[in-house]
Amino acid sequence: MAENAEVDERVDLDDNYMEEEDDDVEEHVDEDGVDSGGDENGEENDEEEFEDSKSGVDGKDQSLEVERSHFVTEHVEDEEKPAASISEEEKEKHAQLLALPPNGSEVFIGGLPKDTSEEDLRELCEAIGEIFEIRLIKDKESGESKGYAFVAFKRKEVAEKAVDELHSKEFRGKTIRCSFSETKNRLFIGNIPKSLNEDDFRKAIESVGPGVENIELIKDPLNANRNRGFAFVLYYNNACADYSRQKMASANFKLDGNNPT
Repeated sequence: MAENAEVDERVDLDDNYMEEEDDDVEEHVDEDGVDSGGDENGEENDEEEFEDSKSGVDGKDQSLEVERSHFVTEHVEDEEKPAASISEEEKEKHAQLLALPPNGSEVFIGGLPKDTSEEDLRELCEAIGEIFEIRLIKDKESGESKGYAFVAFKRKEVAEKAVDELHSKEFRGKTIRCSFSETKNRLFIGNIPKSLNEDDFRKAIESVGPGVENIELIKDPLNANRNRGFAFVLYYNNACADYSRQKMASANFKLDGNNPT
C-alpha cells in the first residue's frame, strides 16, 4: 500500500482500459517498463477547524431524553434503509469491467522486428497462456510498427510466466524485452472532509463503482477521530479505477458536501 512519503496527486488513467496515450507508451519504452511515479504531496487542509460541539442544550432531563430518543430512532431508520439501487445498465457495465483481466495481467514486449505482425505475436504468446488482447503499437502516420506491443493475458500468473520466458528471448533474429505493463489501478482522493469517518467513506466509495479491493483513509496522527483529508483506493483493475474516477469527477458527486479531487 501507499506510504505517507509517497502521495500521488492522482492516478493518470485512460478513458478506455485498452488504450494508451502515445506519450505514456514512449515513456514506458524509454524506461523499459519503469513507472515514473507522481508528485509526493497529498492535499491537506490543515487549517480546517474542528466542528464546535452542538449547542442549544437546555439542561432539562426530559428534553435530553426526547432528543436522545429521536436520534436513536433516526439511526435505526438509516440502518434499515436499503443501499441506493443501481440501474440494470450500470449493473451490466460493472459486470463488464470485472470481466476484464485483473491488474498485473498485461506485459510490455519491446525490441520487436519492425515487420512483426499481430499474428506473429499471438503465435509467440499463446504457447505461454490464454491471451485476452494484443496491441501492436504502430506509427499514426505511416502505419508501421514501432517495434513494441502490449499483450494482455487473462490471468496474472500467465503474465508472470511470460515475463520469465520472453525477456531476453531471441525472436526472429532480435533479442526482445518483456516486463510488466505499468497500468495503474490505484486512485488518490483528496479534499475529503476531515470529520468523515472510515465507515461512511467506505460506503460512499463502494457505491460509486465495482472492484474496490482496499481503502486507506489516512488518519490524523494527532487526532484519531479525524482524517488528513485524503485517501488511497485500490481497484481490481485499471478499468474499474477509471470508471470510478470519472464518476467521482462529476460535480454532482460529493463527500459530505465536498467535491473530492
